[in-house]
Amino acid sequence: MKKNVILEAKPIGDIKGVFNIPAYQRGYRWGKLQVKTLLNDLYQKANDSTKKDYCLQPIVVLRKGEGEYDLIDGQQRLTTIYILLNYIRQFFPFVQLNFSLTYETRTNTQVFLNNMDESTAQTNIDFFHIYNAHQTIKEWLEETFHDEPNKQSIALFNLHQYIDGYVKVIWYEVGDDADPIALFTRLNIGKIQLTNAELIRALLLTSTEEEEAKRRQYEMSIQWDNIEKQLRTDNNEFWSFITRKSPKAYPTRIELLFDMMFEKSDSERDTYFTFFKMEERLERSDKNVIWQEVINSYLQIKEWYTDNEYYHKIGYLIASGHKTMADIFKEAKGKKKSEFKNSLDLLIAESISWNTKNRDEYWELDYTKDYNRISRLLLLFNVQSILKCNAYQRFPFSKYNSAEWSLEHIHAQNSEGLNTVAVQIEWLKSHLASLKDIHKGETQNELINTIEQVVKTEKLGRNSFDDIFRQVVNELSESTGTEYIHTLSNLALLTCQDNASLNNSTFDVKRNIIIEMDKQGAFIPYCTKMVFLKYYTKSSDTQVHFWGKNDRDAYLKAIKETLQPYYQLIEFE
Repeated sequence: MKKNVILEAKPIGDIKGVFNIPAYQRGYRWGKLQVKTLLNDLYQKANDSTKKDYCLQPIVVLRKGEGEYDLIDGQQRLTTIYILLNYIRQFFPFVQLNFSLTYETRTNTQVFLNNMDESTAQTNIDFFHIYNAHQTIKEWLEETFHDEPNKQSIALFNLHQYIDGYVKVIWYEVGDDADPIALFTRLNIGKIQLTNAELIRALLLTSTEEEEAKRRQYEMSIQWDNIEKQLRTDNNEFWSFITRKSPKAYPTRIELLFDMMFEKSDSERDTYFTFFKMEERLERSDKNVIWQEVINSYLQIKEWYTDNEYYHKIGYLIASGHKTMADIFKEAKGKKKSEFKNSLDLLIAESISWNTKNRDEYWELDYTKDYNRISRLLLLFNVQSILKCNAYQRFPFSKYNSAEWSLEHIHAQNSEGLNTVAVQIEWLKSHLASLKDIHKGETQNELINTIEQVVKTEKLGRNSFDDIFRQVVNELSESTGTEYIHTLSNLALLTCQDNASLNNSTFDVKRNIIIEMDKQGAFIPYCTKMVFLKYYTKSSDTQVHFWGKNDRDAYLKAIKETLQPYYQLIEFE
C-alpha cells in the first residue's frame, strides 16, 4: 500500500501552487486538433442547460513542499488550461490563476507562457507549440463567431464561469515513497492511462494506522484480486455471460462491476465517469458498505452463471442486446425467485415481439425486410434448444459474442457473388460430386459431361455459367420455385466468415462443407448443425441432396414449438 496517497476530484479553481515539470518529461506538444476539441467540449457543456461537470483526465503529482509539486503526468492538460485562462484574462482581468508552471531544464518556458512574443515563438519547439495553442484559441473564436467581438467576449466569459465552477481533474497525489520516473514511464510508454478501477481501488484502499481498518483493507484487497481472477477464467465464458463487450475494453475487468453499479451507458463520453460516481457515493456512504454491495453483485452473478436456466435466459437477453446485466439486476430487485423467473420470460417474449396484429402473420418474416428479427429469433431458438434438450451442454456466449453473424440461406438459388471464372469453376467443381451421386449408375449425363469439360478447359462465359448454374440448381432442388428462399424456413445462423465460404452452394454441398467445418472445430450453432444433419425431418421424409418442403415445414414447426413458451406471452391485437 502506498503511503500518503491523495485521490480526489479537484475543481480547477482549487488547483493551487507551483508545478515543476521534471527534466525527464518532453515539452508541451498539443496540436490544433486537441486544443479545438477541448474548446468545443467546454463550450458545449458551458451552454448546456443541465450544466454537468466536465472531468479531465488525471493530474498525477508528487508533493515536494508546501504548495510545490512535481507534475508527473498531465502536463499537456494543465498547460492547456493555463494557456486558456491566461487568454481569457486578457479580456477579463479579474480572472485568477492560482497555479504556475516551472521547468527544470527549460527555464525560459515559464517566462514565455506569461508573455507570448511572436518574434520568439520560432526559437524552440516548446515555444512554437505553446504559441500555436494560444493562436488556436483565437482561431476557434473567429471560426465559431465570425469575427463578432461581442459574442467572442460572451463566449470567453461563459467559458471562464464554467471552468471555474464545473471543470474538475482527477487529482492523484502519490506518496513520498513513490518512484516518479518509474510512474511517469508506466503512464507514458505506449500512453497507458490510469483506469477507473485503479483509481477506485486507491479510493477504497487508502492507507490507515488503525489495526482493524488495516485488516479490513487487506481482506478487501484479496477479494478484489480474486474477483479479477475469476473474471479472467473459463475462456471468457463467465465474462461473456455478463456482457457483450470485448474483454479488451477492460484492462482491469472488475471495472465492469463498477460500471454496472453506476449504470454507465454505452454513450457516456466521460472516460472517468465511474470514478467520479464512486467518489460522490463515498461522500455519503461507508466504503465497507459500498464494497459489500460489489461483493453481493458479484456473488449473485456467479449464482446465475452456475444455474443452467438462468445462464441461458440471462445470457440470451444480454447476447441479443435486448438487456444489460445492470437491467437484469434492476429486474431482480425485490423479487422472489419464481417472480424473477417469470420476469425473465416476459423480457424474452418482449425481445421477440413486434407490431404484428395477427398471430398467423407472426412467422411470415422475410430476409430482406426482417433481417434483425430473424437473427434474434434464431439466436433464441439455438439457446432455448440447448436449454430444453441438453443438460450437459451450454450455449457458448463467448464464441457468439466474439464473431460477426449473418443469416445463411440453407438452400440457395442465385449466383450473386460468383463473378470471376475461377470462383465459378470452383462452384461447379464443388457440385460435381452431388450430381454424380444422384445420377449414380448412368453411363452418360450431358450436364456432368459439360461441367467436366469446363473444369478441364477453364473456359467459361458469364451466360454459359448462368445457364449451367440454373441446371445444377434445378437438379439439386426439389422444385424450381423460389418463393421460400428468403423465408424463415430457409434461414440459419452462421458466422459471416463461414457464410462467405459456402458461395451460394446448394444444400447437399453446404451440408458437406458444414460437416467438414464441424470436424475442424469451427463453431457451428447447435440448430444450424441440426438443420444440415436433417435432425428436424422425419426419417421417412429424409433425402440427402435437397432442402425440400417437408424439411422446411419440419424446421419451422421445431422453431415454433421451441419458442412457444415465449410466443404465447406476446399480446396481439
